[in-house]
Amino acid sequence: MSTGTNTRIDGPLVYLESLGSEHLPAIMKVYLDAPDYFEALTGSSDFDPTTVEMMYEEALAEDNRYFLAIRRTDTKSLIGTIEFEAGADEVPATLRGLVVAQVERGKGYGRAALELAEGFLSNELGAPTIAADVPGGYDDGERFLEALGYRRRRLKSGEFRWVKRIAEA
Repeated sequence: MSTGTNTRIDGPLVYLESLGSEHLPAIMKVYLDAPDYFEALTGSSDFDPTTVEMMYEEALAEDNRYFLAIRRTDTKSLIGTIEFEAGADEVPATLRGLVVAQVERGKGYGRAALELAEGFLSNELGAPTIAADVPGGYDDGERFLEALGYRRRRLKSGEFRWVKRIAEA
């Protein structure tokens, strides 16, 4: 998604909005508040702001990727990020990452954010299926996806991914 693109997807619990460089301090706070996810993603428990900044810049560099803030609708506070890609690999869309600060977990915000992203991918971009990347060893992420209807499938390439049909054929 180019940095000039503004995306906002509204929902009852959360809304998703395009990120700008001014959001980096809040993004870093989310990753600091979610050390389990950061460690699974990077392989290190040592928080490195440069790593987060590089992930942010990489996500914004591609037109088919969306890296969005997850904000609570009631407080407007940035509580997480979600990243997805349209037209990826062997599936029409891929969830690249979803992180919610630990203090906000278990309240339905992650589920609401993912459902908004799935609706956007299906309704606006016509993607019938979404795959999800889960960092190796991140069992909480796998349990979360399974609870939302994702199933572990082998793709034509032979790799295993978490996949869900999000639109009728």
